[in-house]
Amino acid sequence: MLRTEEMPAVTGARESTAAVVIGTGLSGLAVAAELSRRGVPAVTVDGLESSSPSTATSALRIADLSSAESAEYLDVLRHLRKYAATHSLDVRHHRNARHLALVEGKPGDPVRWAVRTDDGVVLADAVVLTRCAHNQLRRFLSDLGYSLGDHLMAALAEIGLYLIGVAELEAPSTRELLRQAKSVGAEVAERVL
Repeated sequence: MLRTEEMPAVTGARESTAAVVIGTGLSGLAVAAELSRRGVPAVTVDGLESSSPSTATSALRIADLSSAESAEYLDVLRHLRKYAATHSLDVRHHRNARHLALVEGKPGDPVRWAVRTDDGVVLADAVVLTRCAHNQLRRFLSDLGYSLGDHLMAALAEIGLYLIGVAELEAPSTRELLRQAKSVGAEVAERVL
């Protein structure tokens, strides 16, 4: 659940990292790989909307693509999974993001995010959201004081929140997702390093 209010009390581990990527599908793995290449410590967890989001979302995503696009999508996903395994990326499959909130700090402190997972809370300077139901995203942005519009991405980047493939009404192509992941990886690296 996306929320801007105070996060409920959490038992379990509390850890800190530069970035949290929410979503372990193609988009999430692409941005995690890009962050890794840029030297940005990141934790990648499953998405917010279901108990097995990467499987459900991948199946829906592939059904929307032509056979050539499906083959490309699956090839890229296979490559990214191999990259994540061989480069020891911190990808926590079956660890869902349960709650996302801005952390109130002292005046002048940089904005931080708290992501509650099944195991505790991960604090981060930046969050990359790769999956979210459109109506859930709209409510969350409204709670933050934003709405879908022309300057949304730039405004969210100011508070360390980045979106990949979630603001569009139709599914972006595999190449577009990779382009967005590369761009967001560069923005996050610039913010946190």
